[in-house]
Amino acid sequence: MSNRNWVCFSCRITNRKSSRFAGEAICSECGGELKNIGYKIPVPPKSKTKEWKKLQEKLASQARVFEREKFSLRVRTRHDLEQELEKLKILPFNDGRQSLIKQLEKRLKHV
Repeated sequence: MSNRNWVCFSCRITNRKSSRFAGEAICSECGGELKNIGYKIPVPPKSKTKEWKKLQEKLASQARVFEREKFSLRVRTRHDLEQELEKLKILPFNDGRQSLIKQLEKRLKHV
């Protein structure tokens, strides 16, 4: 397995850790939390402040897009489940259908 880059944006420090590392990485300079940025993103030299700022803004923008898409998917999934439930509830009683309705209602609670 390959190593990942962990960075501290306030100190502009980079550490490399195994991709299997699952703990919380702490900056040795400021004690802040290190961010895992993977292994493909090039890390600028410590002296290039503007490039570090651009990297931080780019990653923050990507995180916002990801959260928006995740929210949108959750809303779409919930909507689809609600529509399916309404269709099933209109149909005549059936033991198998009732079981499916209960399963869908349970999934709806977790979305």
